[in-house]
Amino acid sequence: MRILQVCNKIPYPPKDGGSLAMHQLSESMSRGHEVKILAMDTHKQQFDEILWDEAYRKKFRPEKIFMDTRVKALDAIINLFSDKSYHIERFYSKEFETRLEKILKQEKFDIIQLESIYVAAYLPVIRKQSKAKVVLRAHNIEHLIWKRLAEGATNTLKHKYLSLLAERLKVYEDNILKDFDAIAAITPGDASYFRSAGVTAPVVHIPFGIDMKPVRNTHINRNALFFIGAMDWIPNQETVRWILDNLWDKLHALHPEVVFHIAGRKMPRWMTELNRAGVVITGEVPDAGEFMADKSILLAPFFSGGGMRVKFIEAMSQKKTVITTSIGAEGIAGRDGEHFLLAETVPGMMAILDKCLHNSDFTDEIGANARSLVADKYDSKRIAEKLGALYKGL
Repeated sequence: MRILQVCNKIPYPPKDGGSLAMHQLSESMSRGHEVKILAMDTHKQQFDEILWDEAYRKKFRPEKIFMDTRVKALDAIINLFSDKSYHIERFYSKEFETRLEKILKQEKFDIIQLESIYVAAYLPVIRKQSKAKVVLRAHNIEHLIWKRLAEGATNTLKHKYLSLLAERLKVYEDNILKDFDAIAAITPGDASYFRSAGVTAPVVHIPFGIDMKPVRNTHINRNALFFIGAMDWIPNQETVRWILDNLWDKLHALHPEVVFHIAGRKMPRWMTELNRAGVVITGEVPDAGEFMADKSILLAPFFSGGGMRVKFIEAMSQKKTVITTSIGAEGIAGRDGEHFLLAETVPGMMAILDKCLHNSDFTDEIGANARSLVADKYDSKRIAEKLGALYKGL
């Protein structure tokens, strides 16, 4: 089959969980299918085409169109006087639509896969120019992320504004879902939501996949905790803030030998200038696997966001112990106490950390179970087979 993958960010080289999820899917689909990529090049990535090597160009024939998706005060104010979703408006450009239209006139595709609801604004031109089946790859229930952010906002005006954004995005999301030929949801919970929203087209749970690699042979520092994630995504910043504001001083007083390593691109100034005992700010790293290799525990208590945490799957594949919340573990087909560890409060998180730091056999067991789970449920070859079956059915 011939597939056009339309992405809301550059998928390769991966810079964050979202781009990694898209790239892994590109690779999976290319095993037996012909894939072309059209991607938005946003200000967040500042992408240079030289990073696309010859093999990648030959395999995917990638194209990119620059789009300024930044939040602009004037545009946001004007949007308040409409009933449109500002999130969706930010990802629409006539230039991108024109290039997409030209591609569809020049080439025939069997499947057009839209990566996230943010590129759904181009569905009308796709329907006009192509007879291909259109599949939404739903990385999250997007409005739920903003609803959770609104619920966590302490400022009244911010709460009201985020609630408005979430509600408008929900209306758009619920309406546009019915226009796809199929939806590939990244978590079972997301798939259930889409069905409950009245979607009659096929809705299939197809999670993030990963190429299983050998566990890196390196000395593990049992006292090294870590967090890694793109810091221009609000839930990641919130997670780090929660750890530093509520948990870290208590943990460091009890275990002064423990070091918390924080990595990620687009770090805000408050992170880069942070000066806290036992906290190491690394910033962007070229290889997430290398950063994780000598560390023991991924500490990531999420209270907002949605979908599936790609970095969790990466860490689990390398036998790391993941400590998170129920929101953080959403979409991962594992069990608390066996494949990862859950806590919702500071005392609960402290108790788990204390147990892990005193019992390396326990963390080794959790890590081994985690890798087995990833190999069984999230191997990219299995994901490719499931996705191929969906395409064939369409």
